[in-house]
This record gives sequence, structure tokens and C-alpha cells, in this order.
Amino acid sequence: MNYCSKITVLYTVGVLANVFCFQVEGSRGYSYADCTYLKENQNSTHFGTRCFCYSSGTVIKWKDIWSTFQVYVKGDEGVYVMYPMEGTRNCYEPDHFLMQFRCLLDHYWPPSPSVSTTSLDIPLEQEDTCFMVMTPRAKSEHTLRIRGKRLNKIRFGLFAFGLALFYFAGAISRSSLFFYMSGISVGVFSIVVFLLLALKRFIPSGIFIALFAAGSYLTYLGYQRLLSHWDDVMTLYWRHALGYLLLTSLVSWLVCYKNGPITSDFSLSLITWGLQSVAVSLMYYGVTYPMAFYTLLGILMLWKALPCAYRLLLGTCRLTRRLLVSFLRVFWRNRKPQRRLLTEEEYREQGKVHTRTALEELRELCNTAGFPAWDTVLRLNYPQRFASFLRDGVHVTSEEQQSHECQYSPGRADLGELLFTSSSHRALGLATGDDHSDDDDGIDYSPDSTHT
Repeated sequence: MNYCSKITVLYTVGVLANVFCFQVEGSRGYSYADCTYLKENQNSTHFGTRCFCYSSGTVIKWKDIWSTFQVYVKGDEGVYVMYPMEGTRNCYEPDHFLMQFRCLLDHYWPPSPSVSTTSLDIPLEQEDTCFMVMTPRAKSEHTLRIRGKRLNKIRFGLFAFGLALFYFAGAISRSSLFFYMSGISVGVFSIVVFLLLALKRFIPSGIFIALFAAGSYLTYLGYQRLLSHWDDVMTLYWRHALGYLLLTSLVSWLVCYKNGPITSDFSLSLITWGLQSVAVSLMYYGVTYPMAFYTLLGILMLWKALPCAYRLLLGTCRLTRRLLVSFLRVFWRNRKPQRRLLTEEEYREQGKVHTRTALEELRELCNTAGFPAWDTVLRLNYPQRFASFLRDGVHVTSEEQQSHECQYSPGRADLGELLFTSSSHRALGLATGDDHSDDDDGIDYSPDSTHT
């Protein structure tokens, strides 16, 4: 583990210990039983710092996810509305991670007290929503008026913009216009961080992380001072502020133009994820009903995970198919029948079947319309037998059948020798008397044959 990793681990352990100690201090806050319930569109006068609650009178529905109610307070100087009130945000026993993160930010970077206001739009997070009116003195008089729930156009706009940004984050991250605008914005808001990012390739990683953290912290301190002295800057140092804006914008544009748009797929993916994180934050602040936001976030995460799930399912199906095909090949290879010689009975049966099939195909061919019947008949010695074959399918006479059975019967002793001799003669091209007699029943191809 290097030096930077050790520092990161120690810092993480310190933050967790601080959070733990911060949580176990105890739970202190206000009870809803001490709060005064108000009705909408009615003026009520009170004294001192007090807790108030408003009940919408209806169950929170999906159509109320952008609804807020407005609180007006009039009174002495220093009177303002505070929401959420102290203790309602249970930082000592947070319900979920977002509450933990928000409490952690408020612990290390407490909000400025200058944000107090005399009118405030409060979201309808629950059926009973409570807030506080803070006064500088215990006897300060103030008048309250509540306007009922209505559609908050600003929150709806934040939600719509966040949803569009989440959908088009990939296309925006690859846009040249976004590259130059984001580069110039980073340069204007923090020129130190921008120069560090531009010179990252020349700085070792450990030193870069330390300089980046220091630059970010200095930028945060600078903006705190700027906001606290905003009126003085706008009246006395506006020329310096304008010069800073022009100079940093020009330097940022030149650096972005020299380096060109980002082409690395990994960097583009990081930018896309960053834009989608910003979009989720905008949708979170745009939706007033937390359950609706969590449902929407689950749908978006499922939509983003669908391509990955589809590719995973497709890869699993392909792998399963390959394994199944390999298994079946091995199975059928083992069950493949072995070749063997036919027995005499199997040989006779196959001979009968194939002979019968060949004769039937010959009959079908001779019965076709395009068959030259007259030419064939004129070349035959026995056209009557040919006609009988075409009509009835009989190709041998009863005398020939009886002679064949007597000559090739299974009980004859010299059957094997006779078959061997006949086969040998046919192989050598010799013909016996029986062969000549058999050939007389066929077609005579000699030139001086007599046609009948």
C-alpha cells in the first residue's frame, strides 16, 4: 500500500469515527405535540419562536409529487421561517443513506444563516408537515398565513430537466459544444482545478491528488468569502470580477481548443455517469414525495441495466447451447451403430425390396407421356411380355419362377459353387448357354436382327 492509499484509509476511518461519535451524542429535538396546527388561507398571530404544523387533509397521492404549500410570515425584523426544523431531520438515527449524507454535509459545511426567509415553499413529504418560525426575542410578534398545496413549477422544471439530462447524457457527453462549455465553466469557477486537470499528464498521481484536494478546498473557501462579501464585490470590485471572468474564459477556451474534444471511451463513460448523477440529483430535488423518487430511481436503474442483462442472458444462452451441442455429439457418437456384414436372409430381403422398387420406377417411367413406346416395342423380341409388365407388373412367367427356385433353392449342395462360377464368368466377360438363352428374352441390338 502506497503513501496516498494510507492517507485515504486514515481519512476514511477518521470520517467514520466522527460520524459515529456524532450519532451517539443523543437525540434532541422538538416533539410534534408542542406544535400548533394551522389552517390554510387564515391569518394567525403569535409571539416568539414557535413550532407549527400543516395538514393537507388528504392522503399524499402520485399527483402530489410536485406539490408544495407556501408559508408567509410578517413581523418584526429578524423573523424568518425555518424548514426542516431542528430535530425533525433525525441525524442521530437517520432512516436512510440520503438522510445520513445530508446530515454529514450539514455537519461539516453548515448552511449560512443568511438563507432565512419570510416566505417559503415547503414540500408535502408527509400528511402532517411541520416547520418553525424563528424570532430574535421571546416577545416578538409575527403573523402567519398558509397557502394550500399547488403545483410547484420550479420543482417540476427541475424534474423534467433532470429526466431529459439522464436520457441524453450519452449524446451530450460526446458533443463538442458541451466540451467547450464545461471546460470554460470549470475554468471560470476554479481556474486552479482547471489547470491541474490540463497538466495532469505531467504531474505524478500522488502529487496530483494532493494538489487537487487542496485546490478544491481553496476554491470552496474563496466562494464562501465571495458570497459573504457579494455586495461589496458588485459595487467596488466589479471591474476586477469582470476582468477575471474574461481572462479565465479565454485561457480555458485556448486550453480546450489545443487539446481537442475527449475521444477516450473510458473518459466519455465517466462523463456520462457524472451527468446522470447530476440528473438524479435534480430529479431528487424536483420531486417532493420521496417514495415517488425512489420508485422512479428504481425504474431508471432497471432501464439502464436492461442492455447489460440482455447481453448476459444472450451470452448464457449461447454458452448453454454450445454445451448442449457438445454433450449431444458425445452422446450420439457413443450410440452410433457399428457397421457389419449382412446375413444371407437380410441380403435376400434387401434384394427383393430394391428390385421391386426399381421395377415400379421402370413402370412409372414407361407409362409417362413422353416415353418413346413404339421405338421400344419395335426393338423387343417379346412385346407381349412388355405389355403385360406395363399392365399387371408381372416381369417373369410361372415357368421361369419355378425354374429359378429349382436351380437356386437353399437346399441345393452346389449352390455356392454355381454362384461363384456364374459370378466369375460374368466378371471375365464369358457367357454360358443359359446366359445366351436368357439374353434371347431381352432386346436384340445386333444390326441383322429380324424385327417381328
